[in-house]
Amino acid sequence: MRSNIVSLISLLAVAVFGGNGVRAADLDVCVALPIATVSELAHQNLIGVRADVSEEAHSFGCAYGMGGLVSVSVIRPGGAAAFSRTSNRYPNATTVAGLGDKAVYDKGLGTIALFGDTVIDAFVPHGTMSDTQTLAIEKSLILALRSKL
Repeated sequence: MRSNIVSLISLLAVAVFGGNGVRAADLDVCVALPIATVSELAHQNLIGVRADVSEEAHSFGCAYGMGGLVSVSVIRPGGAAAFSRTSNRYPNATTVAGLGDKAVYDKGLGTIALFGDTVIDAFVPHGTMSDTQTLAIEKSLILALRSKL
């Protein structure tokens, strides 16, 4: 009887966690950071969301508004390597103090913040906003999602 229970538990563990016994928890950014919250933080009336997920890259994101105007995403694990690769491609990106372990901002890229081995990025189109205003909104989106992780 005990061997049957152990076999059943082993099968369940493989089914739930995969063959190697480890599975990163999938994150639904669109649920963790609902459109109402994003609309309020971005000072925009956004309509529609689209999940943007690449499980192979451990990337979980959400695009908000028609055409995905505002986007927020998470990479974990592997965030430190992704942050390094991305920030190296944008040598003129501005360092953002006081956000995560490291953070950078670039007008065309948005804001990317590293928290341990998790990276969170946010992009808000400038429109008529200054870089300072855009950065403030992107920081607030990153921190709002960070609080849900």
